[in-house]
Amino acid sequence: MRRLVFLLPAIVGVLALPPVFASAQELETPVRLTLLSQTPWNSTSDRLLTLRFRAENLDDAPIGELSIGVSLFGRLITRTAYEESLSQDRGFVIDAETFAREGVLEPGVPRDFEIELPLDSPGIDPDQSGVYPLKVELRSGFTSLAALRTPAVFLVRQPEQPLNLSVTFVLDHPIAFGPDGVFTSTALEGALAPGGRLAAQIRALLELATGPVRPDLDLAVSPTLLIQLARMRDGYEVADGGGIRQVPPGQGASAFAEAALEDLRAIADAPNVAVTALPFSVPELPSLLSGGLARDLSIQLQRGRELVAETLETIPRADVLRPPGAAIDEATIRELVAGGVRTVVVGPGTVVATPQPLGFAGPPIAAIGGDGRLDAVVPEPAVMTLLQDPSTDADPVRAAQAVLGELASIWQERPGEPRGIAIVLSEDAPLPPAFFVPFVRGIAGAPWLRPVHAAELAASFLVLEPTPLAPVFHRTFGSTYVEALKQARRLVATYRSMLVGDGDEPARLDTMLLLAESRRFLSEPEVGMAFIGEVRGTVEGVFGAIALDTIDVITLTSSTGSGIPVTVSNGSDDALRITLRLVSPNLRRSATSELELGPGVSQTVRFQVELKTTGRFQVLVQVLSPGGRLIEEREIVVRSTAYNRTALIITAGAALVLLLLWSRRFLPRRTS
Repeated sequence: MRRLVFLLPAIVGVLALPPVFASAQELETPVRLTLLSQTPWNSTSDRLLTLRFRAENLDDAPIGELSIGVSLFGRLITRTAYEESLSQDRGFVIDAETFAREGVLEPGVPRDFEIELPLDSPGIDPDQSGVYPLKVELRSGFTSLAALRTPAVFLVRQPEQPLNLSVTFVLDHPIAFGPDGVFTSTALEGALAPGGRLAAQIRALLELATGPVRPDLDLAVSPTLLIQLARMRDGYEVADGGGIRQVPPGQGASAFAEAALEDLRAIADAPNVAVTALPFSVPELPSLLSGGLARDLSIQLQRGRELVAETLETIPRADVLRPPGAAIDEATIRELVAGGVRTVVVGPGTVVATPQPLGFAGPPIAAIGGDGRLDAVVPEPAVMTLLQDPSTDADPVRAAQAVLGELASIWQERPGEPRGIAIVLSEDAPLPPAFFVPFVRGIAGAPWLRPVHAAELAASFLVLEPTPLAPVFHRTFGSTYVEALKQARRLVATYRSMLVGDGDEPARLDTMLLLAESRRFLSEPEVGMAFIGEVRGTVEGVFGAIALDTIDVITLTSSTGSGIPVTVSNGSDDALRITLRLVSPNLRRSATSELELGPGVSQTVRFQVELKTTGRFQVLVQVLSPGGRLIEEREIVVRSTAYNRTALIITAGAALVLLLLWSRRFLPRRTS
């Protein structure tokens, strides 16, 4: 190792190097560097920074004469300077070292390197804690092949006023099964496998919940994720390679799902974890209200909490909610407040940002709604921008360290004041699996951070004036989709009213219709329509199994009839309650009969009717639900040969009058 003793030559040497960009590559080079691990922060009692990185030779020729150049830049004063330091040199080099390495970097063969750098340069500020940009280069001879940039956080004393930090993990996976229960892709299997995104999230959460340091955090759980994990645990079928693959319980991803559920129960049981439930099928709430499905919002909330409570064996908080996709509007706010929600965890663009002096981080809490009755936890835009950066996927460990450096820079803006900040690892954030563990380890041990629950953060900051919502276009379901859903729901209600006793099928069908409201189907309505179609087909299959059997033409010989026989059969698997009815304007009144038919049972009813007229006329034979919905209908012809009583009376009266008139001729006439 060669230490550069004199500061000026170091500055000149480092500044002479070409610039390095955020992806940590030196312009267009055949070498890629990724950070494997780094000491998250150092202090006056622990100055040794250890850093490991991986180098990959993307060329087809080996690279020799290897060395590692390390440059430490001076403490950053502003957050803007910090963010720029992730992609370019900022300030002056205060320490520089070169580490020679033996061997060559073979093509296509990754090689890991490790360096140790004591942070004891005279350029380290002895009075102020801060963030120092660090650049690590891989060189061949005097040529810089590639570089990565990462922040080094150095503390000179224990922070007196740490930065309150609310971190919300949102665990979700889009609905990946069809109406028949078969999984339509292997995406969830991959997410649960070792190295998968969901497996990494659960591992990180488990470390925070059961490790030696247990900071407060919020966990928003998707009920549909738990439904899918439970289905996989019990054995499942999945479309794969053009066919259907069966996975028995306890094998493959079924075992991963079972382990995930056990880990989630342990996480939810930890006292430092505040569990909340997403709405049942993870719908975007404004899409329900704007589509005329307002009654479903409270059902979605309640069903979501019930499922999370049952599956994770915990009671989720009902006063805190993460609206799926951070979608919220004024109508949604009113419904949530009426339902007892007091705090929502939203997105960085949900509210209109308030400019802050010197570009400092804004307040983490906003009061939203017409009268500001709902507290919104608003994540810091700069941190969320880092999480969305494309380089995060390529170098996730460095991304986690960059977020930690951003938090240190925000704390340094006003280190003596009580402040807060929020981070949401959202359902839509494209974070790679390798990001989560280094991120949670960094925030758990950072002395300048004080992790708190979202509700506690909201209670810590009194907001007097409401903040307007940012103008955002919310997605909605099409009118055809909504009408199909409503019609299917009416069919299920009719079906439920017809059942004799309690049955599970209506509840299953209701669940499928709630699933059809998932936010996934806003962009894939044809997939959601399959759930609606399955419900409709199931109910119509039951209704179609009710059959009427009667004579097409019936002759009645008296005004009260000799009876109209009607046979009805129940070919379904359910015991059903129905009403038979005869309807015709030629009947004095409709004839009805209420029946209960078991599965496979037929019954004949003979209706005694009163006719208004004679001759030939049509009668409708109807099967109705108890609520009066028409299920089945058939037309018959009634031919009546009965004498009409009124007509008989009129005829007899007329005949009597004629008889009297005729009989007068036999009476003696008076003569004058």
